[in-house]
Amino acid sequence: TATTIIRARDNCTTYTSVAARTVCYHTPSDCSATYLVQPGDSCTSIAESYGNFTLSQFFYWNPDVGQTCLGLRAYVLVCIDTPWYRFLGPVQKPAGTVESSEAVPVPIMPAIVNSCTQFELVGSGSEYTVESIVAANNITMDQFLSWNQYVDKTNPTAWEGYRVCV
Repeated sequence: TATTIIRARDNCTTYTSVAARTVCYHTPSDCSATYLVQPGDSCTSIAESYGNFTLSQFFYWNPDVGQTCLGLRAYVLVCIDTPWYRFLGPVQKPAGTVESSEAVPVPIMPAIVNSCTQFELVGSGSEYTVESIVAANNITMDQFLSWNQYVDKTNPTAWEGYRVCV
């Protein structure tokens, strides 16, 4: 599980490990703190464990991770601070919070329609089923599935810690 750094050039560091395979991660040239991603980490869990940066900022510093966090790999260093960043508020709103699309919140489930105007953060536990999200937002299952196209129509589930369109 050891990570080998092959080369660093143009702010892209190439890592090779059994878990990550070979990946290239771009980070700010002035990144002042890094974190070695562990198995089971998520973008949300990393942001929550430090509590001093937002998920949006994490994605800005680590663009190769992607806003859905699918690019996060174990045993790869990610940037968690730069000298020019100043934390101004709470990291994460509580699960179940509905947000407008003025600034698209992250992370979001893949394949959400571009016309989405409201997002809800999916929490953990049995109270955060797709059915309960649909009911709480007074929408139909058909509407939910058409807005969240990655969700399986036969067994609808949403990812904990990600936002869905409501």
